[in-house]
Amino acid sequence: MSARNVTPRRGRPPRVDKTAIAAAVLEIGTENATMRRVAAHLGISLPGLYHHVKNQDDLLRLATASALTNSPPPRYTGGHWATWLREYASYIRTVLASEPALVEKFVSGAVAHDVEMEYTADAVEVLAAQGLSPGDALAVWAAVSTMAVGSVTEAHREYLYAEGGRPWLARILAFVGMRAESEYPTLRAIAESGHNPFSDEAFQHRMTLLLGGIATQYGLSQEPA
Repeated sequence: MSARNVTPRRGRPPRVDKTAIAAAVLEIGTENATMRRVAAHLGISLPGLYHHVKNQDDLLRLATASALTNSPPPRYTGGHWATWLREYASYIRTVLASEPALVEKFVSGAVAHDVEMEYTADAVEVLAAQGLSPGDALAVWAAVSTMAVGSVTEAHREYLYAEGGRPWLARILAFVGMRAESEYPTLRAIAESGHNPFSDEAFQHRMTLLLGGIATQYGLSQEPA
């Protein structure tokens, strides 16, 4: 997640609105976007940018809303309930993983309430149509959403560890290296396998476990292979 090249625009300052500001933040990269850098990228003065947004926190809120509304999650148009929930979870993971700084804004409510509620409404209606009670439908939706957002925060945390020279495998080896060889055989086997729990393949496997468990719990049809 290295800094992206930021080329200030030259010539007459363009007309700027919040859509252009959000696009600039995403072009620069949310982890590198400061008020000064965004202003330079847009070719406007710093006071000119403050006319539209209050601070850097406001910048990230705009970028989050833009990322999720300009490329919205897949809508349910029929088909298997589990396939759609997997597609939704994969979408959330992909969008937020591309810009980790958006995660905090997403979970703190940067997305308009009506947009978020519309997808929640769609999901619980789909699940209710499978015979789930309102409470169970909401519980399933929450489990899937939590899996998606949690996988992004987990991956970002690992990125920070790796940047600091302490990746997943190194942390395991350091831990078991201080124990007797007979201790923690399963963790040692995981280290030897080179398993990467932060990959998309690992995420999809977890989704398979989650969706399979949901189907078994409520007597629903299993997701097609």
